[in-house]
Amino acid sequence: MSHRSHAHGGVPRRARAAVGALALGAALLGGTAILAPTAASAIPIPPSTSSCTYNGSPVGFAASNTAGTPVTVACTGLPANTTLIVAQTSPLAGVISPASAATREADLNTGVAVMTSATGTLSATITVTATGGTPGFSALDKKAVCPPTQAQVNAGLTNCVVTVADLATTTGLNFGNIIYGTQPLPRRPTLALHPRRIGEHRTMVGASDKAGACPTPVRATSRCWWGAALTGAPNAAAGVPGFVVTIGGKPTTNTLAASPAVYCAQGATAAACTGLAVGTLVGPHLSGTFFVPRAIRESEGPHTVAALEPNTTPAPGNGPGNTVKARATLCVVDFTATPTC
Repeated sequence: MSHRSHAHGGVPRRARAAVGALALGAALLGGTAILAPTAASAIPIPPSTSSCTYNGSPVGFAASNTAGTPVTVACTGLPANTTLIVAQTSPLAGVISPASAATREADLNTGVAVMTSATGTLSATITVTATGGTPGFSALDKKAVCPPTQAQVNAGLTNCVVTVADLATTTGLNFGNIIYGTQPLPRRPTLALHPRRIGEHRTMVGASDKAGACPTPVRATSRCWWGAALTGAPNAAAGVPGFVVTIGGKPTTNTLAASPAVYCAQGATAAACTGLAVGTLVGPHLSGTFFVPRAIRESEGPHTVAALEPNTTPAPGNGPGNTVKARATLCVVDFTATPTC
């Protein structure tokens, strides 16, 4: 059972029904706000300019894998005299299709309804739980677990979250990441070039994941593009920038894009779910092309291509500037002679 806030006790039926939808909105937009968090800033969900802390942190907080973790949520800049909901959810809620199924990904027992003050402040405490703990995280969908599984993390769904949202409008306002002691880390992505050998007249090369790296459904061994799985990249509407591609360390123009992850529920409407079983998780996938400059095309031999994806997750990136990086070798050859690579 959840702790009660000082303003409201328990979770009214209306609040329980809204938890999943609120978590969905928070997850979809929350990842974009973590692109450049600072120690003094919260993670508001645009267009909200709210500022919240979760056990004193504006970004995330540590939670136990075995016992309930009380989490005090303190906010300013919220709508005044408004009933909000504070709840815990699996990251599957952020990519589920259809969106109406998101309720199944939340622990409806931990939500707390609370009225903001006349100045838009909020103070509430809930108990964050973990799957298998005492008490344990429990959602209607048994694949909704906290912390997420290795397969879910590999798909970019790196963290369960606590969200603050408007109960009446189901609008997410702020969120905090839950970081467990056994939090899995994503496996690094892959990069395949099409073709990987070019002559001096080839100006464009295609890119994708390596064959078999990110199968459907996503597995614990999968290596998917995971840096912006909630929104895909680029995503101008969500404020997620595009890829940077370098050849030999120098940037070049590109059209690379990574699709968002999709979780297929009953009645899924997403095209990616066509023909798939309920409960299938589809990982992000890479596509697009990049330009090969003349200086590279006139230089026979191997050249390292690096694709850098924006990282909107709390998981540390493996590339410069906290990006998600994958590399491959582009070979420039003289097809009239014996290839040098």
